Amino acid sequence: MRQSSHLPTALPACVLALVLATGPAATALTAQQTYRVRRAENFRRDPAPQASLLARVNPGVAMQGDSVRGQWVQVTLEGWVWAASVTSTTREGHDLIVSARNGENLRVRPNGDIIARLSQGCLLDEVERRSAWVRVQRKAWMFRSSLERVDATATPGRPGEVPTAMSATDTGMAALDRAVAADRAVLHRTPEGPPTATLAPDAPVRVLARSGEWVRVQTEGWVRESELKPASPGVLVGVSGAEVRSRPQEFEGKLLQWVVQYIAIQRADELRREIPAGQRYLLARGPLPEAGFVYIMLSEEQLAAVERLPPLAELVVIGRVHTARSQYLGNPILVLMDWAVREQ
Repeated sequence: MRQSSHLPTALPACVLALVLATGPAATALTAQQTYRVRRAENFRRDPAPQASLLARVNPGVAMQGDSVRGQWVQVTLEGWVWAASVTSTTREGHDLIVSARNGENLRVRPNGDIIARLSQGCLLDEVERRSAWVRVQRKAWMFRSSLERVDATATPGRPGEVPTAMSATDTGMAALDRAVAADRAVLHRTPEGPPTATLAPDAPVRVLARSGEWVRVQTEGWVRESELKPASPGVLVGVSGAEVRSRPQEFEGKLLQWVVQYIAIQRADELRREIPAGQRYLLARGPLPEAGFVYIMLSEEQLAAVERLPPLAELVVIGRVHTARSQYLGNPILVLMDWAVREQ
């Protein structure tokens, strides 16, 4: 177990302390600057938008800055995780790995406010244990524009004295279960995704979930039956990946509805001949519950929205079959037409 004697006692468990980045491109700041995460943001292994996603950090988490590399800042994320969701490892010099299938929450203190969502496979360093909880930390990178400066007098004190992750009370959303639209509100299919409807002022909604500055809502109302049409006409439902691979000529060019699990965003190379070189695509497991894989080609607009998803999210996708069976690995390739996060 790693010792915690090197940790500043004046910093709370959930502080993100910016550490000196290595390499010639790293620039040290002349004095430490206190920052706060402006919006829910990705925590990546390397300073690149395509780098492995280790966690998703909530807005309001405080940190101190020491160095930067271009548009990226190296930080140390620290907090408490449920011990049953991590296992021992020696990979890359770390002590623990997140083994929970859908990742795990990182908290400000045992059973306290959630400050980040750790991805399955995220490697961690153990600091201490307390009953069924483990205090952990991990160095990685965050995008510089997601951080904002705060007054130096707002530097957090000892653990537990100053909350560093925004609570429901901080955001004015105190334990909301039911609410009404304060003004005309645009309803989006996903955070930052395309709009689907507009809610009138005082339209009642039920709050189902939160993600950064976004909340997922449910609303009810009445429309004339003549104003409706069948959902997704021409879309084939219930087709397995095995069927598509075994009868490629029958399915190429057809629209399919599949449930898949988000694994990563990748860029096409010479092994993915059917996808234009450099094209970004979603690597997904599925269609669920099958254990195979699917490549789903993304537009730039779709890419920006998909990158904000939590790791291993399950998606309902509608895609046009571009290639029923890729040359080398035999995986189907779809062009994404529409998608939504699957309710758990």
